[in-house]
Amino acid sequence: MTNRLKQIKFYTKLLKDDEVLLLKSCDSFFKCHYSSSPLAILTGFLGTEGEAIIDKNGKIKIFVDTRYHLLVDKQVYDDVEIYKMKLGETFFEAFKKSYKKNTVLYVVDDISLNEYLKYSDYFDLRKYTLPKKYSKNLDFNKKEKIFKISNKIDKISFLDKIEKLKKTNKNISKTVIFNLDEISYLTGLRSYQMKYSSNFRSVLYLDLKSDNYILFCDKLSKKIKIEGLNVLDLKEFDGFLLSLEGEISLDLDDITLKDYVSIKKPSENKIKNLSTLASIRTLAEIEDIKQSYKRLDDAIFQFKKRIKKGLSEFELNQIFEDELIKNAAKCESFKTILAIGENSASIHYSNPDKNKILKDENIILLDCGGYYENGFATDITRTFYFGKNPKNIYKKIYTNVLKAFIKCYLSDEINAKKIDLLARDFLKPFEKEGFYFDHGLGHGIATSVHQNPPRLSMKSKDIIKPYQIHSIEPGLYGEDKDGNKFGVRIENCVYSDLNFKKISMSKFPFEEVLIDYSLLSKKEADFVKNWNKSYENN
Repeated sequence: MTNRLKQIKFYTKLLKDDEVLLLKSCDSFFKCHYSSSPLAILTGFLGTEGEAIIDKNGKIKIFVDTRYHLLVDKQVYDDVEIYKMKLGETFFEAFKKSYKKNTVLYVVDDISLNEYLKYSDYFDLRKYTLPKKYSKNLDFNKKEKIFKISNKIDKISFLDKIEKLKKTNKNISKTVIFNLDEISYLTGLRSYQMKYSSNFRSVLYLDLKSDNYILFCDKLSKKIKIEGLNVLDLKEFDGFLLSLEGEISLDLDDITLKDYVSIKKPSENKIKNLSTLASIRTLAEIEDIKQSYKRLDDAIFQFKKRIKKGLSEFELNQIFEDELIKNAAKCESFKTILAIGENSASIHYSNPDKNKILKDENIILLDCGGYYENGFATDITRTFYFGKNPKNIYKKIYTNVLKAFIKCYLSDEINAKKIDLLARDFLKPFEKEGFYFDHGLGHGIATSVHQNPPRLSMKSKDIIKPYQIHSIEPGLYGEDKDGNKFGVRIENCVYSDLNFKKISMSKFPFEEVLIDYSLLSKKEADFVKNWNKSYENN
């Protein structure tokens, strides 16, 4: 019996008629999907976000957002039902359309508390324990070392960062930090324990009144000393949590149900400003990250020179990742998206095909990034053209995506939702031609490739702060009147200076052959020419 069938048998044994079970989809520490998760094993879906539910009869239904509408068709098993969510629709909203109120829903105890509370308003929730053999994360490598980033980059000490927190949290004494991005910020520590992450499995206890600070993690090297911080093995945390007395302030977005019920006196009076502090870079960090993007630009430049007719998506993906490592990256910051032709219409296409061969007149979409010596993520998307004379529709779509990027980049707007709308409103008319902008405009980026704040989307309430790095990535994906599917995305990560002028981390040029200058204003044309020239002179 296959592993998939064994797992299906285990889940269906738990259930009675009309009961359903939410399959575990993400790691409880890293909050990201992993290739050995029950969801991945039972559905075949390897995208970075999705949820699935199984019933008593072994029927599985997967829910995915707009980024995965094409990918899910390619990846999931034939017996899995697919629910394609609308832009902006949440998993909970999708669940409510599929299941009756008070349906019994089984969830694992390491579900996030906020998810549990949200689902409990509609479902009759029951907890279940997942056997270790089905919950082991094979993408996690405990042997990877935890390291301290350069003091020349991380110039603010742990205790100085704590003092900043004290100033805005005078009414808080004890708190437990579960957010790994925030822990990496406060400690200056990094690791590559998990694929596509420089965070490390850990929990941080802070007693701001008595100056007692404890980091629980997987065996930090004895050579690393952080003034004011005690370090204990992660195995000791569960017992420590049970022993805590007094009110414990928590961020309910980060804690699991299992940990929450272990705390005697939990409080929703979460610590303020930590996520914002963790998202703002110092000038030293900005300069270090710029050097990382220069190396990423160089890797893409070398990759582009190696593109040849007859290579497969799989081979091109390998060539890029080879150049990434040659140009000093430690590893990828996320799974490389490399798509040829119609596959570029799949927003988060993630399985390069050995049988998809590059031909003349093909679009190539490359969304990629790497981690470098100090553990900051990088991210960029470029759309290339292989051939000499692109179709007019290719140039029209590419040029208008470029115009949307320029519009957002040159704007001094700081409201994240309004920046998203700048691109969304401009690109909306192309829906009449069969092309859609079906994802958010951008995300914050630091130790995680998706670290927020800020989030640039239709529902965002974020205000962009100086020195927060975030992406701007408009795109259009669809099918032309001749039935040719393709997609175009242009992405740069930027930060704003004190005057809210946006500055790009990458200098990689736009695809000259795909630009129709007759569609650009003089200001836009000058911008593009100066941008491309700056890379040539770099």
